[in-house]
Amino acid sequence: MESAQDMLCWMGYIQSEKQWQRGVSSLIGGSESSWQDEERWFNTWALLTKPFKSKWRIKLTQEMRSPASRWTIRHLIAYRLLTRPETDVLPVLKAEHNECPICNNGRSQKVDDAHTRALTKDDPPNFRAMSDQDLIRLPGGFFWIALARVARNGQVTQVRTYPQRERNRVQRKDFVSSESAIPGSSSPLQPSSSPLPPSSSPLQPSSSPPQPPSSSFQSSSSFEADISEIDEDEHDARRDKPEEVTVHLVHCFLQYVLHLCLQQDIAGKKGETVTSGNREVRPRIERNMTTTEIAGVFVSAEDDGGICQMVDDGGGWRIRNPYIMLLEAKSAFKQYYEVEPGQYMPIVSNQTLAQYLGEVVVTWKEHQGELPHGAFLIAATNTFVRFFNFRFSQDYRDYVQSRSKEQQMDIINDEQKDAYVYMQSTHWMNLQSREGRKSALCHILAILRRHEDYDANDEQGLTERPKDSESDVDRMDTDE
Repeated sequence: MESAQDMLCWMGYIQSEKQWQRGVSSLIGGSESSWQDEERWFNTWALLTKPFKSKWRIKLTQEMRSPASRWTIRHLIAYRLLTRPETDVLPVLKAEHNECPICNNGRSQKVDDAHTRALTKDDPPNFRAMSDQDLIRLPGGFFWIALARVARNGQVTQVRTYPQRERNRVQRKDFVSSESAIPGSSSPLQPSSSPLPPSSSPLQPSSSPPQPPSSSFQSSSSFEADISEIDEDEHDARRDKPEEVTVHLVHCFLQYVLHLCLQQDIAGKKGETVTSGNREVRPRIERNMTTTEIAGVFVSAEDDGGICQMVDDGGGWRIRNPYIMLLEAKSAFKQYYEVEPGQYMPIVSNQTLAQYLGEVVVTWKEHQGELPHGAFLIAATNTFVRFFNFRFSQDYRDYVQSRSKEQQMDIINDEQKDAYVYMQSTHWMNLQSREGRKSALCHILAILRRHEDYDANDEQGLTERPKDSESDVDRMDTDE
């Protein structure tokens, strides 16, 4: 067991020796503590202190060598993740969404009106009770079968509750209740009085590192610390059935969108030669295992598929880019919140968020040729999906490639360098609702438009954005 001071150095949360000593003596009460006590102290101090320059770094402990499926809150800190609150539309896709053929009558993409209406209208009446034989006869019947299977077996009927015991408040001199110290917070001795959903509730800084000055990035309210959460991917060879059913549902939804709603120009745009090859965007059902070197050690991650681009160059179809979008599914979350009576949304724990980050960091680090501008990820649980965008700052590659503490600290201490991962995310979208299916459809189309633009620039040798164009990090740092 490392000393509390060593662990805190690894977290990078020391401003001075005296501050560290005051924090330990007042909140821990000893020179050594367990990881759980240390994180409790970290989370409490993070709520009560002002933002300052971060000092986090990747320390080569055994935990840092673990695969992405076992990442925890400590990886969020060491890998320097900054988040912003979830939105209806990813800000990075704002320009592409303005050209959406569903919402804004954009003409850059063609869609099949009949299949699009069938997907975005109300559910077939009582579809959960219909037989597969009846469902398969509906437009896009394969999707309705997959949705019905998940909806029948995985409905959230109630918010998980826990037995409560009577607890008395302790009055201590010079201590301020978190109810008044942290605006909008609730006492642990009573339920929250706020009727707002997490998207409107106070932020949870424990889910991400403290914010650097002038940064608009912050912790999203739907990320909640849960150190004890069991890793659902711990036994990869024996993934449980509910997760596989969810993966199949998302694959079917992607197939509906890419092959029925979107009219792809397989032969390419006008002016392209036949030798450029026929292209098609497809769901990638094969899982990819990626191993890369980070800070001198090898780390692995496995996705659940995603969206890929295929090309037929005359010798048959092959994958040209397997990482247009990554997929990560979970069988279930431990907690949900009630949006309105009878309707529930998942809450992402810090551990689950760390596993999303791990999958993206490992994949990006090893495949920067296919992911030069960051990565999109669709997260799924039950019938819910959610879109993420991870952007890597210009100095982040040097940071994760640094093999020593000194190299990492040189990058961190250089005020001219930017070594963060910036994350955007949407609200959860329920594929059981017409609004959820429409929003998910629009995001997939926007991601494809963005990919086409970058793909065209790469073919023309325009690997960099024009100097007068707005960078993605600038877009991400702009409030809606």
